[in-house]
Amino acid sequence: MGETNLGALRSAPSRPVGPDFTAAVFARIGLDRYVSAASAVGEVFIAWRSDGVSALRIAGDPATFETWYGERFGRRVVPALEEDPISAAAQAKLRGEDVEVPIDLGECSPFERRVLEKAAEITRCNARPYSWVARELGQPDATRAVGNALGRNPVPLLIPCHRVIRTDCTVGGYVFGSATKRTLLEEEGLDFAAIERVTNGGFRYIGDDEDGVFCLPTCGTVATRMGSPGFVALRSADEAHAHGLRPCSSCRPIAA
Repeated sequence: MGETNLGALRSAPSRPVGPDFTAAVFARIGLDRYVSAASAVGEVFIAWRSDGVSALRIAGDPATFETWYGERFGRRVVPALEEDPISAAAQAKLRGEDVEVPIDLGECSPFERRVLEKAAEITRCNARPYSWVARELGQPDATRAVGNALGRNPVPLLIPCHRVIRTDCTVGGYVFGSATKRTLLEEEGLDFAAIERVTNGGFRYIGDDEDGVFCLPTCGTVATRMGSPGFVALRSADEAHAHGLRPCSSCRPIAA
């Protein structure tokens, strides 16, 4: 009887298992998954669990990544065996598609989450100072803490911490290196040669008589028109007001 039942089980048709079921099983047994994917900085590992993407790092030796992941998150991560909606969305985002990607920031402190959520609001062709992020969070004296929080960003590129730079418009540190950070920003549309001409001249803001606004030198509102007719470099907010310019509603430059 036992052999008959075993034979019937072996001959029974297999049924496909959906990704939701697989994710639930992996979550229950405490295993996260990862895949390799192309990105603007080369091949990366993307790790995720049921709540969203938990980590993104430059791809290399899988064992090294798995060890780092276990030390950082206190959980095991294993190679994925199939496609998953979360990893598919992350890979689409890395290709430049405008998609929502669920992110798991459960291992971050409340302050770190606030910093990363603010950084996530900064769009392409824009950069903001660390002090700007601190001010936006209502903690203007927390510039160093903001930098530390961004340095612990578990999902760079998906949360664009490379778009947060120093007040003097130099790029500052980055998990993938300062040179990579600058390259990413330039590929997104920021002209650092033009920005440096402004900042090296002692100017803090740039104004645009056409739009009637003044901005940070790294604001996408005027960055692509820097140097064109109507452009003016400004040393202070008072000077901007004297020109009849109002603060940009996008970069909110005053007190940055």
